[in-house]
Amino acid sequence: METEERVDSAAPTVEEAIILGLARLGATRDEVEIQVLDAGSRGFLGLGAREAQVRLILRPAAPASETPVPPSVSPAPVPSLPVPPAPVVPVPEPVAPPVMPVASPVTPPPQAPSQPAAAPVAARPSAPRPHPAARPGQRKPRPKLETTPPPTRAEPQEPVPDLSGLDRALIERVTLEVAQQLFGSLRLHFVLNWRQEERPTLWLSLRGGDAEELVGPGARTLDELQYLVRLLVHRLADGNYNLVVDADGYRERRRSNLEAMARKAADRAVQSGRTVRLRSMPASERRLIHMTLQADPRVQTESIGTGHDRAVTIIPRSKER
Repeated sequence: METEERVDSAAPTVEEAIILGLARLGATRDEVEIQVLDAGSRGFLGLGAREAQVRLILRPAAPASETPVPPSVSPAPVPSLPVPPAPVVPVPEPVAPPVMPVASPVTPPPQAPSQPAAAPVAARPSAPRPHPAARPGQRKPRPKLETTPPPTRAEPQEPVPDLSGLDRALIERVTLEVAQQLFGSLRLHFVLNWRQEERPTLWLSLRGGDAEELVGPGARTLDELQYLVRLLVHRLADGNYNLVVDADGYRERRRSNLEAMARKAADRAVQSGRTVRLRSMPASERRLIHMTLQADPRVQTESIGTGHDRAVTIIPRSKER
């Protein structure tokens, strides 16, 4: 009995010790008397730490005798409540039946709700009917308006299949709008210029403080951005043209390095009389190697391999003879 009425508990803090003691007693905070035996101490850097100790004593169960008093008081007002509804129930029962069957006014109440319900229904449809009659008259010119947009949309599409006449102003405007939507939040400015390569090529150069971050390792980030810009621009301005996205002059520097490497490899192939194989490159860089050495009569170029291992080989023409 003593252990159930009094518990000593210890914990890092006083509050935790109280909660632990309440759990052991199975009581609430109001049902016990709390005595703090030791407030504990955190110590210094973990040294000299001391747990808090409390003692919880169950209070006597005397207030339990006072609890039956409120239930005995509550049933007293209960009988007074049903008393008023009892006289109310018999009063309408005898009065209502004789009045309803004997008097004829029973018929007007159903007529009264039916008349107002029918009157607004008949008046409402009659009022809006002239309005729909007037609307069809207005719908007749609408099909004429709907026929006008298709020719306007078809007009810019007519020069698209014509390879000799690209709408360069439209392509530049769409490219700038796409670039503004994608990179508008960065510290960049855009420069557009056309170059005549295998086909007309529009260069979008991104310059500014954040341009270098768009290149990424191995220019993979820049290649993905270029693919996205090409996809969006060609959907809005189709045509036989190429679009190159450059950031911080990376592609310009890369192109100069590839052209120099191609010429040196061609010289080495001619001097040694053997085929020189360059390292694996993406399709865009292999195409640049082919274009750089296309006008060199001493060598010819071929691509060998598959997938990521595909590379350019430089073959001296004297070897064939």
